[in-house]
Amino acid sequence: MMQNWLAWAKQIQAISQTGKAYTKDDYDMERYEQLQDLSYKMIASLAEQPVEKVANLFINEHGYPTPKVDLRAGVIKDNKILLVRERTDNCWSLPGGWADVNEAPSAGIIREVLEESGYHVSNPRLIALKDRALHPYQPVSIQHIYKLFFLCDFIGGEAKINIEVSDIDFFPLDNLPELSIGRVLNEDIRLLFDCHQNPTKSLYID
Repeated sequence: MMQNWLAWAKQIQAISQTGKAYTKDDYDMERYEQLQDLSYKMIASLAEQPVEKVANLFINEHGYPTPKVDLRAGVIKDNKILLVRERTDNCWSLPGGWADVNEAPSAGIIREVLEESGYHVSNPRLIALKDRALHPYQPVSIQHIYKLFFLCDFIGGEAKINIEVSDIDFFPLDNLPELSIGRVLNEDIRLLFDCHQNPTKSLYID
């Protein structure tokens, strides 16, 4: 039920943002701003966070609202998959991050793997496009997120920790560490292994 209420609050926020972008009427603008404030209060209550903190998450959002794009890489070598330990929660994830403006997703995922692990990869192939809200990632996000999963060929390099990552290693499917389930699920890694072993498998898409 909480997820339903959060989805409705997010939809109200999106409607208010769209209305503010396109209305020419001052009275309608005032109504859309009231809807926006209401959505912030609803989200803040559900998340048990201050209203100001929620509002700050949307402060730079203007125009028609669209989902954010999260890129994740599956790099499999010797039947083990590359994972990085996130400093924020001390759990493990596929290397990746937000897609950048003016950068193709295929270029972005190659960059993310290098930045987060120190390894060079090539030939990214999209194997899944998932709507985060339709899967059990935790915690629930107030943003609407599309997750793009790529299989990449390992080239080489040297593992290098950084300000975001405290450890880097390769793991077999049957011995995965504790995952950062806001970023990656066990089912995502299983899908990557499946596509690695079955290159003709169809793209998964929500």
